[in-house]
Amino acid sequence: MTCKKLVVVGDRFNEFANGKDVLTISQLELLTQIPANIIDKEHEIIIGQGIRKDFAGKVISNHARNSVHGNRIKMYSLEKLVNDKKNAHCHKRLEQNVLIGLAEQTEHNGDFFTMPLLIDERCELMADHQTGQHIQGMLLVEASRQAFIAVTEEFIYKQETGRYYVINSMAINFSSFLFPLPALVHFEYVEKDVNDHRGRFKAQIRVTQHQTLCATMDVSFTVYPSGLISEKEKSLAEAAMQAAIVEQKGTTIGVTHA
Repeated sequence: MTCKKLVVVGDRFNEFANGKDVLTISQLELLTQIPANIIDKEHEIIIGQGIRKDFAGKVISNHARNSVHGNRIKMYSLEKLVNDKKNAHCHKRLEQNVLIGLAEQTEHNGDFFTMPLLIDERCELMADHQTGQHIQGMLLVEASRQAFIAVTEEFIYKQETGRYYVINSMAINFSSFLFPLPALVHFEYVEKDVNDHRGRFKAQIRVTQHQTLCATMDVSFTVYPSGLISEKEKSLAEAAMQAAIVEQKGTTIGVTHA
């Protein structure tokens, strides 16, 4: 019997799902409840973007409970999504806001890394609306930002605590639409200058989908011990507050009443 492959995406990507061999996660949940004698072939799930882990876990549990129906849906990739961990080094507290998976070194010199793009539709950058069928550019900006923090935390500072990241410059170029399908984030160090007081880095991040380059970010950033930068930030914040008070006083003095 022929096995039909179906891509599954988050419900917010329902426009992308229309007219293709693509299901939203809610549609997959319904499919698992259809008796096997109504479905004429086996189905294998390919994981796209936007799927919520909690919903995916619910679909897997429902599928197991409804096994009496003889469903012929291969859930391996959905189970892998639920069980795999996202990247824990990108300075995010809520897992749904983490957009990348575990980083893997791809070159012996340690300057090249690859990680999967893993978007949860509940993330902070999808809280408002989804336009069209492609993934919004700001998600790729944030995924690239998370990538340089995560790789540097894990592989340069070996997960030491108390580091503060300052972005000096960031430039991104979008080459092609990226759709809610599997995609990779590639990270490369261009320059590294690390001492006991700070680390200065230049890096390039590329986002690809099926060998197509979708976005490229060039970034320069500095990493300081948190104690050092917090004192400087405190003094700058105080100066900014005083400047705002002075400016407000000047505005008040200039007001006349009829």
